[in-house]
Amino acid sequence: MFEDFLWALKEELRQIKSSWYKLGLITIFPLLCFALIIAIFKEGVAHDLPVAVVDYDKSSLSRKVLFDIDASSTIHITQQCNDVISAKRLLQESKVYGVIIIPKNFTKDVYLKKSPKVTALLNTQYILISKIFKAALLETVSGVAGSVEVGWNLAKDEPLYEAIANVAPIKLYTATFFNTYKNYFYFLVSALLPSIWQIFVVIGTIVSFGSLFKAKKEQEFFREGSLIMKTLGKIFPYTMAYFLLGAGYVFYLYGVEPWPFEGSLSVMLFAIFLTTIAYQAVALFLFVTGFDYARALSLGAVYTAPAFAFLGITFPIYSMNAFAIFWRDLLPVSYLVNIQISLANYGASALQQLDNLYHIALFLLFFIPVIWQFKQRLAR
Repeated sequence: MFEDFLWALKEELRQIKSSWYKLGLITIFPLLCFALIIAIFKEGVAHDLPVAVVDYDKSSLSRKVLFDIDASSTIHITQQCNDVISAKRLLQESKVYGVIIIPKNFTKDVYLKKSPKVTALLNTQYILISKIFKAALLETVSGVAGSVEVGWNLAKDEPLYEAIANVAPIKLYTATFFNTYKNYFYFLVSALLPSIWQIFVVIGTIVSFGSLFKAKKEQEFFREGSLIMKTLGKIFPYTMAYFLLGAGYVFYLYGVEPWPFEGSLSVMLFAIFLTTIAYQAVALFLFVTGFDYARALSLGAVYTAPAFAFLGITFPIYSMNAFAIFWRDLLPVSYLVNIQISLANYGASALQQLDNLYHIALFLLFFIPVIWQFKQRLAR
């Protein structure tokens, strides 16, 4: 039986060597996608977001406010407008992400304690950018307001520490865990890479068997020997190639990049290997549902492409509806990402990953109908 495995393995390696498309699916294509995602999010932290300002007051205090806003690492004033209409036009043309408006009599109202309002117009189509912009603007304006308040208190001959304490009698201290860098690369790319990886696992496996059946060589390939061993031998080159790619992105994230990996790396690598085989079982199941090469590729794309949205990284799992949670449960990568986060961030033990590993292993049951369908097809 092992001879059948080796024969199928050698035959598939010969096919991969003679097909640039198959070779590309396990080498250059996924690596290019990985490189593209890494390049897009390499900065990690949004900074120098372009904004426009309309300063109706044109006083030293308004210039101080704008100077402090521009001095922040997040916001960069690129446009000075004379009126709101022209500034709003820049916002609509996506030349700026926001508009800051300082009203007339701003300085006068500040010293009369009339609480003047600095207005910000935001393009909330960019949810993340709007959130960052709003937080940076609030922090800067609050800082300026606090300095003005301290100045008033000092003018009353209060000691400096009392002047500051009267402005902020209670201080908030926040301690950040896990993503201490507040870096978007850390949590986005660590989920995007496995999401892309699992697409190639499914497509590569379908291409391997789809090309065989499309060329009508399945009878020749499975004519003698063990069907199970030949099936395993045929997918084995892809198993190892995609396992190495999966291990590669883990070593990049937690080896090349400065992100700590608190748990067991061997458990993570085993989870990647198990997930690779699980996706291959699903890919073959999609193929044998109709033995239609093009249809199987379409089903594979529909099944894997939306995976990132269901991982619970950018949208909390507990806020998903029943269908979203159901679809998430159908994706082995969701359990893999759970393991990755638990190990990398929390340093969870191997024992705590048994539930996730068990759910990944359940997908191996798809090999049962696959082998049965192969036998039925060959018999006909």
